[in-house]
Amino acid sequence: MLEREQIDYLLVNAYNAAVRAGARIMEIYQSGDLGITLKSDNTPSTLADREAHQSIKQYLGQTRIPILSEEGRNLLYEERGTWDLFWMVDPLDGTREFIDHTSHQFTVNIALMVENEPFLGVIYVPYFDKIYFSDMERGAFVKEGVKPDAEALFAINEIYQGARQLPLTEATGSPLRVAVSRMATSPDTDRFVELLRQQGGEVELVPTGSSLKFCLVAEGSVDYYVRGSLNYEWDTAAGQAIAAAAGAKTLDMARGTVLKYNKDNLENPYFYCKK
Repeated sequence: MLEREQIDYLLVNAYNAAVRAGARIMEIYQSGDLGITLKSDNTPSTLADREAHQSIKQYLGQTRIPILSEEGRNLLYEERGTWDLFWMVDPLDGTREFIDHTSHQFTVNIALMVENEPFLGVIYVPYFDKIYFSDMERGAFVKEGVKPDAEALFAINEIYQGARQLPLTEATGSPLRVAVSRMATSPDTDRFVELLRQQGGEVELVPTGSSLKFCLVAEGSVDYYVRGSLNYEWDTAAGQAIAAAAGAKTLDMARGTVLKYNKDNLENPYFYCKK
């Protein structure tokens, strides 16, 4: 089990790594030169994805803890399968929002995985100078006014200063507010939402980009986040950590079981997150 001093040290590193990566992301976003390419699964990647990955990898290297990142997804299971402590990173979640320059709801996601479960979570929203973070002992928090900074060196007391603990409010459930993807609608999402409607009456959909949907559940702004389309472990780890520290559960849509991590196949099942 990690000691308090170790947890704080690792949270500081994840927090600063996210803010530093956010600075490079915003430089590229504002330049308009996005360097778009296609990955092997035909999903887009940008220069910001790649450079944020390098920034995080370099900064977290000082922790000597291995990293599993979307941009390093081809790491063999034979190597990573034995890890009991590692970072799970999505350097730029919401790439399509980033490319479209529409909602600005793109994030940097960093989770510390302990025994293949999310333990610490950091989600940075650089366009809005907003950061969410958590550990399973102290809870989940949100802090505003955290500007992108390529030289970020926040200490643990500075991280918590001015932060508000989550949830900020309790979701009312009337109407039932459900966060869904802005970019990845699907029949399975629609069916689950319809089931919620049949069980509880009026449902209000809240289209939201990236991992912010987890943060809305953690805040108490919505009752559910439903995802019935393709997603991967790095899409959920940090958000699940933050939601869990705020009292929410993230469950397999079909089985009602908790999500498993560091699998041979890094795809997640369809899932929902709820308070």
